[in-house]
Amino acid sequence: MSRPGITRSRACRRHTIRALRRGISIRANQGEGDPSILLREVMRNVAQPVAIAVTSVPSSSPLHPLARYHGATLTSFTSLTLHPHPLVAFSLRLPSRMADCLRPWRTNGTTENSTVSTRTSENRAASSTRDTSLDPEWRRGREQIVSKSGLGAGGGLKLPPKSALPWPLSKLPMPEDPPPWAQELFSKLPNPMAVGPGPSPPSRSTSSSSSSSSSTSTSSLPSSSSDPNNTSSSVQSQPQPRTNYTPLTISLLSTLNENIADQLSQPRADHSTIFALPDTWTHADADAEADPDPDQNDGHPPSLRDCVGSLRCQVVGSVRLKDLCGGEEDGVDAIDCHLGPNRSRTKGEGSELFICRVVGVEMGGEGLEPLLHWRRKYAGVKVNQDR
Repeated sequence: MSRPGITRSRACRRHTIRALRRGISIRANQGEGDPSILLREVMRNVAQPVAIAVTSVPSSSPLHPLARYHGATLTSFTSLTLHPHPLVAFSLRLPSRMADCLRPWRTNGTTENSTVSTRTSENRAASSTRDTSLDPEWRRGREQIVSKSGLGAGGGLKLPPKSALPWPLSKLPMPEDPPPWAQELFSKLPNPMAVGPGPSPPSRSTSSSSSSSSSTSTSSLPSSSSDPNNTSSSVQSQPQPRTNYTPLTISLLSTLNENIADQLSQPRADHSTIFALPDTWTHADADAEADPDPDQNDGHPPSLRDCVGSLRCQVVGSVRLKDLCGGEEDGVDAIDCHLGPNRSRTKGEGSELFICRVVGVEMGGEGLEPLLHWRRKYAGVKVNQDR
């Protein structure tokens, strides 16, 4: 005769073991339908070229006292287009010291470009003045604003009450003689679209005389709205493209460079010992070694010897990839609903895509085997001589 207590305990034990196995199976198959995991698995079976990117450490970086150059191993390097400009791209997982060294392309030369930024603002203000300087109502409103705000009086700028401001605010006149604090503020505003260094900012007296002369000359000219062929004001108000891009050197590796690829793939801040290796690096500019300050050196960083080829590039843009798909309200939630509520998504900063323009190419030696990343290890390529 069986004992009910023993039978019940064995049944509970079997149910517990079955539940544990079911939980382990669910966790193991949790990422089964995740496109990111599937993409990673399939790309591991695709041989991808290995490259090394090297850039100069900016003086504002905390890495500047440690090393002059900083590098990173790239397995996501690819070419984008050849015309009208040759462009290549790669991505870096954030946070990244290499990405921090490449980002100054956004604000490079902010001190020098402040003058151009101020001139662009003055051109825009002058063009808006040409459009409305012949309007009697606008001139009466301008005189009222000047009298109420006390622009001509000493003791700084006194803003009028909100009810006295002209609407829309685009018609608010620019004072011909800005106060010193306003000139200093505009001089510190960075302008990434500005062109290189310019002359020193004009003094207050010079700016007032130039603005008064420009207002006198523009009052005798017809407005741009009345003459459709007059495009000088629109041309002057448009910012010119910047030219001080961050230089970058990308070396396409061969099987002889596998050791350097391993070293630069490790997370470390000081790369001085790597770039001090003898018979390893080739400087594109002969003056690069003699110039101790990379910010004052127009040459590109060094490239690897015995590589398939090296590219001298300029960083022209970057984008954080996590910002491209919108976020929680887009297709990400659809994937979560498909996989169930227990799926946990990986949180983090994601990766940043850098787009570079190729300005020079150095060909490597003949007979070198390209280094590839295949199935989580390095591999080479050999041509089958039998075919």
